Amino acid sequence: MSDAVELEPTGAAVSIDLMMLLDGVKRKIKSVPAAEYEELSLACGVSVRTLYGIIADRRMPSLPTFQKLCNHFAITVEVATHKQVLPPVVRPI
Repeated sequence: MSDAVELEPTGAAVSIDLMMLLDGVKRKIKSVPAAEYEELSLACGVSVRTLYGIIADRRMPSLPTFQKLCNHFAITVEVATHKQVLPPVVRPI
């Protein structure tokens, strides 16, 4: 699998809710022995390189990759419909 599709660039803007979920996913990945990362990779459809990049805080997973990891670890989140609330537009008088 290509990391270009699985990862967002470092410093990509992400909401705080997704950051908390990502911390949970990182803990789940880290709980798996490194010797079993190949198996984890095959089971969730994410490359081993991507798994290491995520837990090392080098890159953020793309939304589809994040959804795959959440699905694998049974973390309920619908990333595709997560919407950021923007402040109302102030119009000059």
